[in-house]
Amino acid sequence: MSSASSSFKQDLPPQGGYGSIKWMKEVAKRGPSGFFKFSTFIALSLAGYTVWTFQAKHWKRYRLEMQDARNAVEPLFLAEVDRMYLRRLRDNRQEEKELMKDVPNWKVGTLNGEPIFHNLRDRFIEPSLKEYLAHIGKHDMYDIMFERRKH
Repeated sequence: MSSASSSFKQDLPPQGGYGSIKWMKEVAKRGPSGFFKFSTFIALSLAGYTVWTFQAKHWKRYRLEMQDARNAVEPLFLAEVDRMYLRRLRDNRQEEKELMKDVPNWKVGTLNGEPIFHNLRDRFIEPSLKEYLAHIGKHDMYDIMFERRKH
């Protein structure tokens, strides 16, 4: 029995005893004060508003310049559209002339020598869309009719 009791060692407190038990609530370290948070918010808001103001002025000048450029180019664009329209009409006349070259006494732009439209003032009469697109392919006709190539 003496050998069994010599291998046993009882757990004892450390020399000088255990430390004191901390039973009071520990307050965490304080963060920034409310005044600091509020002043930071005001400073960042003022900085953001200043940047936004300058950026808004810049975008206003940019939009004005782009609108001026669009206004300057619009007459050229409309003239080009009119030129393409007249070219298509001329091509239609040439196609009609080529198709009807073997028909005797055929005059281009008339039906049996009579004008299609009675125009007393010699004003331009815009042809129907079907007549305007008569000599082009089906897919091209639908593209033009539904403005797929315009934009």
